[in-house]
Amino acid sequence: MINTLLSKISDLLNEGALNYSVFLRTYEMVAREGISSSELVCLALGPSVVINGIRNIAVTDILPEIEASLTYAGDSGAGPSADVLNSANFKSLLAEILADVRNTIKESQRVEQFWLEEGHPAYPVFWDFAFLFRSSNKAVIFIGSRSD
Repeated sequence: MINTLLSKISDLLNEGALNYSVFLRTYEMVAREGISSSELVCLALGPSVVINGIRNIAVTDILPEIEASLTYAGDSGAGPSADVLNSANFKSLLAEILADVRNTIKESQRVEQFWLEEGHPAYPVFWDFAFLFRSSNKAVIFIGSRSD
């Protein structure tokens, strides 16, 4: 997954938003034999991270969760611009991100979802997600949140 693509959609969602800030980021690292998922998360996000839980997730649940989060309309007091959500540019970027995640899923031997109790890189308010994609030699963390 490419962080420049995630930055583009974050910037777009933040454009014209009201009390709405989106954080999206991937972290990629070598996954050595015998290293636990929680150790990988801490290596990527730092030693101050406290993980509340890690669980296997059905791959069919990943794309709908990401799409629902990124298309979250908010309410009258906080949310992205309706014009942005309805724009061709947003829809194109969303399709690219979902295709990229789909490819990452195909390359993965195991996919897990996790929650951060402390040390989140961006304080989540309305939505957040965090996934760990593992293959034999690589791990990719995809984390996103919306704060105000």
